[in-house]
Amino acid sequence: MFAPLLVLAGAYTALLAWGVLTGVDLPWLDLLYGAVPVVAVLAVGQAWCAQMRLQGGCLNLSGWRASGRLGWALLSLLALAAAEVAYVLLFDLPGVDAPDVSFVDGLYYLYYLGLLGVLWMDRVAGSQPGRPLSRGVLGAWLLDSLITVVVVGEVSWVLAVSPLLQDSGASVVFKAVSASYVVLDLTLLTVGLLLLRRRLEPARLPLVLGLMVYVGADLAYLLLGDQYQPRGALDALWVWGTVGQAVGVTLLTRLQAVPADAANVTRGGGWLDTLLRALPYAAVAVACALLILRGAASDLTGRGVAWFTVTVFMLVMLRQGQGFVETSRLNRRLTEQAAELKRSRDEMEHLAHHDGLTGLLNRDGFYRLLKGAPDHAEMTILMIDLDGFKPVNDTHGHAAGDTVLREVGVRLRALAGQGFVPARLGGDEFALVSLDPRGPVLAPPLAGQVVQALGRPYAVPGGSAQLGASVGVAFRTASTAAASGGVVGSGAVGSEVILQRADAALYRAKRGGGNRLEVEAFTHGSTPGAGG
Repeated sequence: MFAPLLVLAGAYTALLAWGVLTGVDLPWLDLLYGAVPVVAVLAVGQAWCAQMRLQGGCLNLSGWRASGRLGWALLSLLALAAAEVAYVLLFDLPGVDAPDVSFVDGLYYLYYLGLLGVLWMDRVAGSQPGRPLSRGVLGAWLLDSLITVVVVGEVSWVLAVSPLLQDSGASVVFKAVSASYVVLDLTLLTVGLLLLRRRLEPARLPLVLGLMVYVGADLAYLLLGDQYQPRGALDALWVWGTVGQAVGVTLLTRLQAVPADAANVTRGGGWLDTLLRALPYAAVAVACALLILRGAASDLTGRGVAWFTVTVFMLVMLRQGQGFVETSRLNRRLTEQAAELKRSRDEMEHLAHHDGLTGLLNRDGFYRLLKGAPDHAEMTILMIDLDGFKPVNDTHGHAAGDTVLREVGVRLRALAGQGFVPARLGGDEFALVSLDPRGPVLAPPLAGQVVQALGRPYAVPGGSAQLGASVGVAFRTASTAAASGGVVGSGAVGSEVILQRADAALYRAKRGGGNRLEVEAFTHGSTPGAGG
């Protein structure tokens, strides 16, 4: 039924344009005008019946709940169609002036309320399924929309509502009915702006456009007053607004069956976001202009302008306060995220340079520490190799070997409190390094403590294990570093030389039977293995 609806609306618009351009009045066009909402009702009704059949028939209560939005739209458009047809038959065609209030107004009210029900069920104030929106974002949208709507109401007040209220020839009932239409239109305009600000599926666009076009035509009719000409541009806007609502609500119902991630969800585009952001500023400018032009008057219009302007600036202040609160919240979140990123980075840095089994520096961390040492600074290195570790793995298993290695790490960490940093270089090879000027003095006795500590028994599953430790010590004092001149070179080369000498000392300790220490100092012109 939507194809006939579009054809009918297109034909009405074309004939209306032809009549306006040629100056020919076509009173029978009012019949086509009244037929548009009737066909819209038939189209939506057909979609509702099809959905009810899919839900198990009209007696299925779950089907009524699932098709609630479409049902509300059907009732809303049915009230609109009845109102339009009654108005055309009772007033337009006979050329009779409509009374101040009639049952037709009641039908229009039902249409407005039904449309608000449709929009409420569409969760206009809610968030996208699976994409929750914060209360701060929703509050900002609502305040921005209200600022714009209040200024539109202020313009309506100056141009139409205030003159109507001051018209002594109009009845109180007529004034009340006319003002109520303004309130309903402004309410729908607020909802329409909220719809535009949220993420839009393409299926929602016809409903939004239909709503905005219909409300715009209503407000224009109010502002024109006696200057309104039947069978003009406003009638075409009402027709296409009705078509957009009928098509839009049906497409939305079909969209319910599409998963949120599969739906083509987009924003209205950069230009639409820019326009919506600019609207509150333009509205405030209009409010200021009205205040300058009409606010000084002491009549009803001037007092209304003053109150409207005060309301606008109260909303602006609330919006600024809300923006400050939201900015503070975002700053806190950014601070927390930055701290979390730093913790993650530090954790990754730690994992990259520390041994997973013992928690000591690994080989990369050890060499990083050596290369970061200042040029020609004091440096002391103890290279440690466990004696008899392989039989532990062979006898007690690798789990027992891991237990021993962890215990070695614990013992080295306890001994390293004298300015030394422990490291596991791989397998059963460990090291202690110090950049402390006291390191050369502390190293020999510390090496003896290492041999003793690592030679104590280790508790392993099923018994105990006895190991030994060989230690090679090498160091460089500030005086020998300075005396070496170009031999040592940069800190990195010097570190490698000291490491080679510590390895040489370790080799001599192993070759001498193990479970002992060897010390080799760095002196000018010496080569690895020359000291003792």
